[in-house]
Amino acid sequence: MIFRKATPEDADSIMKLEAECMPHPWVRSDIEALTKEPLKEAIVADNGKDITGYIGLSFVEDEAEVGNICVSPENRRQGIASDLLDEACLSLRSKGIKTLFLEVSSDNEGAIGLYKKKGFGHYNTRKGYYGDSDAMLMRKDISQE
Repeated sequence: MIFRKATPEDADSIMKLEAECMPHPWVRSDIEALTKEPLKEAIVADNGKDITGYIGLSFVEDEAEVGNICVSPENRRQGIASDLLDEACLSLRSKGIKTLFLEVSSDNEGAIGLYKKKGFGHYNTRKGYYGDSDAMLMRKDISQE
């Protein structure tokens, strides 16, 4: 598996992942922005024939946020999401980013477990943000790694 910065040519594959993984997938212009705008980035997991996962990031000053992280259903439970987070932290640290933020549905136990394992801590909650579930706001200091 190769982890690399996404290019505009990856937009179709990322759109497919979004459709497979997210109840409200991002629109094409949002995906394309991750590959073109200077304060955004996407990192993909590429197995040589398919993109099996991606993480979308935005950053400003010394802070960054995970917009989405997706792994295709047939490639889950192989450590791809964990590796994408590691690659994101490496890339962000090289840009001087110190803190990484994300939000996750409070009923997404698998993702919450991964984020806690990766050192993210819960710092706030948005009640009813995802309709029937809350959004857990989490953050991690990546400057010390």
